[in-house]
Amino acid sequence: MGEELVVRLVAGFNPATLILMTLVSIVAALLIRRWEQVYAAALFAFAADCVGRYLLLLGAAEGVPVNFAMGLAITRLDDGAISAMLRPFLYLGVITALYAAKRRYGAR
Repeated sequence: MGEELVVRLVAGFNPATLILMTLVSIVAALLIRRWEQVYAAALFAFAADCVGRYLLLLGAAEGVPVNFAMGLAITRLDDGAISAMLRPFLYLGVITALYAAKRRYGAR
């Protein structure tokens, strides 16, 4: 059972997704100024991830109607349902860690 969970979790992430997640998290961590803004930054990062996924699918499918691309993006988000549910929490964790490093080692 645990093996199947790990396989489904890993299947929801590909290299492009991890690169997008890293870049969006770095930008969000650099933008925030106080600890109270971490949740808003995670929401911003997750929204940017969803919009980015939609735009990448829309650009890849040439000559496809917009409503079909939206359906395809929602379906692809559900392909890795476990990773899709985990994604906002991953953003929260990564942004919190990056912001903590920024506060600790950043110039004052």
